[in-house]
Amino acid sequence: GSVLFTGDMGEERERGLQLQQYAVLKAGHHGSHYSSSMEFLEQVQPKLTVISCGRGNRYGHPHQETLERLQAIGSNVVRTDELGCIKVVFDAEGIKCYGYADLQ
Repeated sequence: GSVLFTGDMGEERERGLQLQQYAVLKAGHHGSHYSSSMEFLEQVQPKLTVISCGRGNRYGHPHQETLERLQAIGSNVVRTDELGCIKVVFDAEGIKCYGYADLQ
């Protein structure tokens, strides 16, 4: 499988990139509305997007606009604020995702 790690790359850095499709996207900047632009997502077309963000973080990550863009392209979204540590596995059946946390 293919995975694209974007770090804290925002929309400004996404512009002009020529990318292939990736099975999994690690969303930029914790799911901020300043990253994962529609133009970028239409190029990458991830089947699964992982958003790393703290539970109840003061920035409101991930932002609703980003979640709506991911939904619009049909990407399944998993989030560390909901699942804790996330493990992605590629096997003969496709992509599997597991969450590991005690989020009590």
